[in-house]
Amino acid sequence: MAEDLKSKTAKGVGWGFVENILGSGITALANIVLARILSPSDFGIISMTTIFITLSTSLVDSGFTGALTRKKEVSGADLNTVFYFNLTVSCLLYLILFFCSPFIAAFFSQDILVPIIRILSLSLIINALGIVQKVLFVRRIDFKTQAGISLAASVTAGGLSIAAAVMGYGVWSLVILQLTKLVVNTILLWVFSSWHPGFGFSRASFRDMFSFGGRLLITSIVSTLWNELYSIIIGRIYSPSILGQYSRADKIKGMVTSNVSMVMQKVSYPVLSSIQDEGQRQIHVYSKVLKTTVLISFTAVLGLWAVAGPFVVTVFGEQWLPAVDYLRILCLSGLFLPLMICSANVINADGRSDITLILEIVKTVMALIPVVFGIVFSVEALLWSMVGVYAVLFIIHAVCVSKVIHYSVMSQIKDILPVLAVSAVMAFIVNLLNFLDLRPWVLLLLQLFCGGLIIVFTYELVYKNAEYRDIRNEIVKLFRKYLCPEKSR
Repeated sequence: MAEDLKSKTAKGVGWGFVENILGSGITALANIVLARILSPSDFGIISMTTIFITLSTSLVDSGFTGALTRKKEVSGADLNTVFYFNLTVSCLLYLILFFCSPFIAAFFSQDILVPIIRILSLSLIINALGIVQKVLFVRRIDFKTQAGISLAASVTAGGLSIAAAVMGYGVWSLVILQLTKLVVNTILLWVFSSWHPGFGFSRASFRDMFSFGGRLLITSIVSTLWNELYSIIIGRIYSPSILGQYSRADKIKGMVTSNVSMVMQKVSYPVLSSIQDEGQRQIHVYSKVLKTTVLISFTAVLGLWAVAGPFVVTVFGEQWLPAVDYLRILCLSGLFLPLMICSANVINADGRSDITLILEIVKTVMALIPVVFGIVFSVEALLWSMVGVYAVLFIIHAVCVSKVIHYSVMSQIKDILPVLAVSAVMAFIVNLLNFLDLRPWVLLLLQLFCGGLIIVFTYELVYKNAEYRDIRNEIVKLFRKYLCPEKSR
């Protein structure tokens, strides 16, 4: 049983990353092309809509996704109840955003936001139609099917949006990118899922799931406000161009932190939920999840910090050069985000969504500190204060984990420090290469090669890390299975 769980988790992590690479990776490639065609202001305008769409998406879900995933057994009544509730709420929220769009546009002094919000808000209804199907794939830890769906959706959306940008549609190209991806994704979820909604709505099922999911709903709302608050401040006080530069830096950082966190969350949550009554085993599994998350995220985030300059210029072009300074600071705060998400994940899996809610409220209150720095001083001051706030929040999350599953703060820090040391040394050496007078793309390739060489050399010969070996072995298995099938027999 333990070996089967370990195997399912390992495969889930592997396919989870494949899904994110195919989905988010191809979308990121489309964004790279669009960034070379469109202006920072176009991206800034889209960023002004993000908080309203994201917040509404949280309300549509209402925490039921987490409740469904956590339940050991789900009935047809559970699935139908969630589906119809999500669809009803999404339609109501669409109407609210439709009629509130003029007020949002006036707040940011951008009239174009009215039609953009009215069109982009359709994503709420589209997303609601596929939420239950996606949860069922997650419950089965079936990320292979989701990877194929993400690939098709991302390729279609990327192609159409780039074509629209070339034809001169400007900011509407970004709207097309988001909507098309959701439409194709939802259609394919219906095609490949064996479940389709029936008739009926169960009040008992609703009450049962809302008792847990309701707290997750409030948690999600507070978390969204916390994540998007800085974009609101920058968009309101500064200019769409500066918001676009900040948004670009934040998205680059998010390609690492959010993708790692999302994969580990989707894979570990059902696994941790399935052993929520086995204290010692839960500590062991969570420790493994934490160390794997740290290995991947610290290596990638600190590596990104070191190559930020040549990466931005090479990939996005010199018009995005102001984003480099923002990105380097964001990378430092980004070290803590995956750790906090891991903490919230194990707390929720243990059924303590009340603690998660309290943590989100604390995060939101502390988020006001960078806001003050941003209003009084500058965007850079806002970002530096974020680093300090994130560090304090990580300690608070670690304390809560120690209370829930008795995995002490010192044990957590001891599990983290060796990988942090290796990643920091690698980043320091790679950063020294920035002083070489080379073309940006040549410098970037040199830095990536040296950084990879340092990491592999260290973990193979100096510090024998178990999580590194597990990841390496899974990569080798995938390579043999799909590239050298005759050798895997």
